Amino acid sequence: MALLHVDELYAGESAEVIAINSDCSDTKRLKNMGLREGRIVDLLHVDPFGSRKIVVGMDGTRLAFPLLLAAHIVVRPIRSYFETLRDIANYDNLTGCLNRHAAHSIIKSEVSKYAGQELPLALLIADIDHFKQVNDMFGHNAGDQVLAKFAKVVGSALRRCDMLCRWGGEEFLILLRGTVKEEAVQIADRIRRRVESITFPPYQSCGLLTVSIGSAAFPPEKDMEQLISDADMALYRAKQEGRNRVATTC
Repeated sequence: MALLHVDELYAGESAEVIAINSDCSDTKRLKNMGLREGRIVDLLHVDPFGSRKIVVGMDGTRLAFPLLLAAHIVVRPIRSYFETLRDIANYDNLTGCLNRHAAHSIIKSEVSKYAGQELPLALLIADIDHFKQVNDMFGHNAGDQVLAKFAKVVGSALRRCDMLCRWGGEEFLILLRGTVKEEAVQIADRIRRRVESITFPPYQSCGLLTVSIGSAAFPPEKDMEQLISDADMALYRAKQEGRNRVATTC
């Protein structure tokens, strides 16, 4: 997070004191109040128009001082408990990808938005080939390493506007905004080739990993459930046709 002055926080926000401007003639006064580098403060109240004072909380103590003095206190906001809980709820802790619950809400919203504007949208479902063998041969810790690295490799093949989600187990869903069918297949094949070219943790002496990918594009008459179902059916066909390939809806 960017550095701010303590008076730029919002009410209730916590921050770590990073520095107190050495040009401030009241540096000693601030430090005597307990405001020094590394201390955590909470902004309780700021009144820029009336009293022109700020109130912060620190270790159960309320401190009030003028805004001119507050402008010399440089802080770094810290994550709130709510933000931490939100990330725990929305992200997969192993891969760092969005989890299925969060992705489902985003896909529903995006499908509605893109359908309303008649813009292209595509979706990929990628499944690591023979992943069960990784766990069986090398153990679940090795499987976790593969999943974490797989997510990074796939992410490196995507654009900033794309969304990567761990859909379940070794299956990942990718939402491609503003993308027509042909472009989606190209992106999917870029992912497939990149995965095929990487050596994953337990495979140093045992070969490479591959991925099968199903692709579905979004004409206006499709809803979210149909789009996901089409991508899933395409993935099934990719598996049936020999794996390590991209299949798409007809």
